[in-house]
Amino acid sequence: MLRDLPYPGYTWSFTQHAIGLKPEVLYGFMKCAAPFGGHKKNYDEKITALMVAAGVLTANNRNGEEDAWRDYQQLLAELGLIYSTKICKTLTITDLGQRYLAGELGFSELIGIQSLRYQYPNGQKSTIQNRLSRELADNSISFPATLTELQVIKGVLIKPGTLILRVAIELLKSGNNPSLTASECQAFLLPCRQNAEWMMAVSEIISYRKGTSLDLRRVNFHSRRNIQDWFKFLSKSDFFDLDDSGLLVLTSFSMENIDLVESYCIDQEDINSFWIPNAFDIPSRMDWFDWFGHVPYASQRLLRVDAIDDVTYVEENFVAGLDEDAEEDNHDFSKDPRLNLRAVDLNFLGRDNFFHDSKNFDELVESVRMGAQKKHAKTLLHDRIIKKLAEKFINQGATVSADFNSIDLLAKWKGSEAAIFEVKTVTRRSAQTRLRTAIGQIQEYSYRHSQSGGQRHDLVIVLNIDVPNNSWQKKFLTEQLGIGLMCQVESGEYAYAPHGAQTSRYWTS
Repeated sequence: MLRDLPYPGYTWSFTQHAIGLKPEVLYGFMKCAAPFGGHKKNYDEKITALMVAAGVLTANNRNGEEDAWRDYQQLLAELGLIYSTKICKTLTITDLGQRYLAGELGFSELIGIQSLRYQYPNGQKSTIQNRLSRELADNSISFPATLTELQVIKGVLIKPGTLILRVAIELLKSGNNPSLTASECQAFLLPCRQNAEWMMAVSEIISYRKGTSLDLRRVNFHSRRNIQDWFKFLSKSDFFDLDDSGLLVLTSFSMENIDLVESYCIDQEDINSFWIPNAFDIPSRMDWFDWFGHVPYASQRLLRVDAIDDVTYVEENFVAGLDEDAEEDNHDFSKDPRLNLRAVDLNFLGRDNFFHDSKNFDELVESVRMGAQKKHAKTLLHDRIIKKLAEKFINQGATVSADFNSIDLLAKWKGSEAAIFEVKTVTRRSAQTRLRTAIGQIQEYSYRHSQSGGQRHDLVIVLNIDVPNNSWQKKFLTEQLGIGLMCQVESGEYAYAPHGAQTSRYWTS
């Protein structure tokens, strides 16, 4: 017997702009949006013109006007790369969007992470469409103003991507074919209100496949298009492929790493991994993009360390290449080692983009073609961390300065207390290599600061991921090298100080 849907007309609504789900096109959208980050108006036509000029997309003419950006910007919001322009008039690229631009994660990794985190209810899909309102009214069901609230009322709290992957894994483990049809998904997975109901879905699929007279083709047929869109979405990840008949099948990566994939599903099923709306107004919807537009450290377990040496994989998924450190100033042995410290500019550190508002459109097109957005995105992420630190120390009464070509931040408190901070934006994949670089840099800057007549100072490396308290890297830094470690993550700030650090009370609090 088939289970009822949470409410009549319920579906997993998703964007139908599948053209964007190609590595070169999706990245092209983002790189053309990057120069206009922070703009409040009149950026639509400019981005469309840039996309056409850069060869990202042919113009979509509507009523004699090019509007490719308007047609496909929804895709970027759906993936958490920008805030929805319907609720945030300022074009705002999320932390995830900047990381993607910088090459810190590739296309299939982005799709994999976000497809398993995407949930209902969410802040992107909040409008009750006319078809659904008629369906609810026809069934004498009263409904609130937003789809988000309706789904909360009906007990919906589900991540479809995680559910589909979990069902496929369990079918495989039980000796059944792990592939899924859209009809099976419509009939047995769509009725699940929460991910914990995967067991019922698996049982129903196994029973159905043993042979029944049940015709699934018309069951919940209204959701067919959305389910097919979800299948296309998932097939762009490292977990699934879509065969010629529309069957969703597990990839060799999933099969070979079944324990890792299964444990990740378990993590995503935990209630603490969900976004829980506190209200249903515009600020609450903005909160969704704050949450969905950041990559949790736990989600970075899916980054493909194993594939980085695979030239084909990198070329297909990292359109502008893998991330790399911003270029440092190269001092030869004959140059003066002294520093050029200046007061930090908080407004500059908090800017929304790195592009100059050039009147020369051809210059902007050439800049985008040459990949300027990649370095700029990395720099913006880096500078925002410095800004946050600087504001914290200024509020403590410290003076803060920096050298554009070396020291990220030098903080001086009362008396002789001072510390040098070296900031690194990293992923779980790049952390170890970047940490080694940071150690060398901060030691060099410490020496050059002393040669410039600087006072005694502590050394602190700052990362934007959480390093576990029991990690050997933490002990190596604090106990072996006498260097402090700060971790700035979405959930808060963590710090570990070496014995004898004079300034630790300022940056470990």
